[in-house]
Amino acid sequence: MTPVAKVNHDDRHQESSRELERLRLALSIDGGLVYEWSLEDDSIAWSHDVSETLDTEKSDDLNSGARFCQFLDKNGAALRADLARDLSLGITEFEIEYQFYSRSGEICWLKDQGRLVCEEGKPDRIIGVLRIATDKKAREDRLKYLATYDELTGQLNRMHFRDRLEHEITVSHRTGEAGGYFVIAIDDLAVINTDYGFDLADEVIVGVGRQLKTILGSKGEIGRIAGNKFGAIVNPCAASDLLATGQAFIDVDKSLVIETSAGSIPVSLSVGCVDFPTHALNSYEAMSRASEALELAKNAGRANISVFCASDEVTSTRRRNALVADQIISALNDRRIVLAYQPIVSSDTQQIASYECLVRMIEPNGDIAIAGHFIPLAEQLGLVRLLDRRVLEMATEMLHEHDHINLAVNVSGITATEEACIEGYLAYIEANRAVSDRLTVELTETAAIGNIEESSRFLSRLRDLGCKVAIDDFGAGYTSFRNLQALTVDSVKIDGSFVQGLAESQDNQLFIRTLVDLAKYFNLETVAEWVNSPEEAQILRDFGVDFLQGYYLGEPALTLLESEKSIAPSLTA
Repeated sequence: MTPVAKVNHDDRHQESSRELERLRLALSIDGGLVYEWSLEDDSIAWSHDVSETLDTEKSDDLNSGARFCQFLDKNGAALRADLARDLSLGITEFEIEYQFYSRSGEICWLKDQGRLVCEEGKPDRIIGVLRIATDKKAREDRLKYLATYDELTGQLNRMHFRDRLEHEITVSHRTGEAGGYFVIAIDDLAVINTDYGFDLADEVIVGVGRQLKTILGSKGEIGRIAGNKFGAIVNPCAASDLLATGQAFIDVDKSLVIETSAGSIPVSLSVGCVDFPTHALNSYEAMSRASEALELAKNAGRANISVFCASDEVTSTRRRNALVADQIISALNDRRIVLAYQPIVSSDTQQIASYECLVRMIEPNGDIAIAGHFIPLAEQLGLVRLLDRRVLEMATEMLHEHDHINLAVNVSGITATEEACIEGYLAYIEANRAVSDRLTVELTETAAIGNIEESSRFLSRLRDLGCKVAIDDFGAGYTSFRNLQALTVDSVKIDGSFVQGLAESQDNQLFIRTLVDLAKYFNLETVAEWVNSPEEAQILRDFGVDFLQGYYLGEPALTLLESEKSIAPSLTA
């Protein structure tokens, strides 16, 4: 019986050796180093020449655990020591990362995975795999950096700056010492984008951020919180010092000229500020109230400062905003946000080419609120991104249900320029690519040119997913020749304010004819909205406008059937 048992044991040992050899071969192909570390004599056997892979003088340099640890940093050596302790406690598998110093002094990261092998119930050896993880570690470090810092300026990004602001306000609550929060905006950055180009505008942003950091020194913290805006925390800072501190930013930059690769570019700054914790109990209040103050400063012209001041009127406005916000959230939760469909008619065929999806809110009493009653406040309160997403979902569902229709939806400037909103919006379209070729996404002209770089990128990605894209309210922002070049779109919608009373306004007729000629130069289709009379419709056809939309062509309705019934009899005859 004994010889049989010995043969079985030898067979198992040979099979184990062959399996280990196959593993060594497979891992060597993908750059992995297989090792077998004997715990009894501390020797390490490697799958192939380790000195070449890890850049040491000779393989003998790494033929024991003790010698191997000599090439590790302190943290790596400690991890290996902890590994021996963990194995003694009965842990049989591990995965660790540490730094290795090569012969040339270069540092590489190693990923070490292994398993303890026991013989007769006792720890005997460790079989593991080493892989070079330097590139992976660099990517991880890069992602960690971007999660905290703004890639362009190297300063804190919005999320971590807000965390820092929250911490400072908490400290002020505890100590009773006041601080100040400042939001600092580069005046007319969109003009700099247009006149000098995006690359030089980026250089201006970096230069301004550097100047602000120099002004603050160790007295505060700077972060980039939006495209043209920086946040600054000064703690301590008494309420009586807010104006002087904010004025310091403006005084330095009133005559500031940022040196760029293409020459000097003059800039100016506007500032809004608030003291905490008296007028801002948390970071949300601080940022929103300083932004309110900034708007007042900008309304007064370039290079101005405004300090937040609570008033009965402001308090009343906030209460009203809170009420509207609650109504919008409730309507979203209760599925009382619905779509009204208004037909868009071909000028040539006078047939319905598509429908624009207009958002409506059904109030608890059954009344229907049009978009103008709640969208402006939704934009101000940051809730419009939720409405944009809900409109997209409802329009997509309708496209799946009716394979013969085309729909157009509006998207806000917030959704089109905030990265998190963009990615969520595009991901939903990606998941519904089967209908994306029948969907047109409309972005207002003023929103598009307000952040033309981000808008252009967003619109291009929409087209890559099969959607058509359009500029809404064309003419309201006086889109320049250059802006149309930067925005890759399929069509433009002429702003309705130029269509109203068109038959009586020679100026509007001239302006629309010019816009149509500009659009045709770029091979863009044109849509005229707010067409409310047969006279207006005929003039627009004569001007070469491709599509018409308005109450004369059909009223918005909550169902497609009702919308079709509202078409003017003269168009259906």
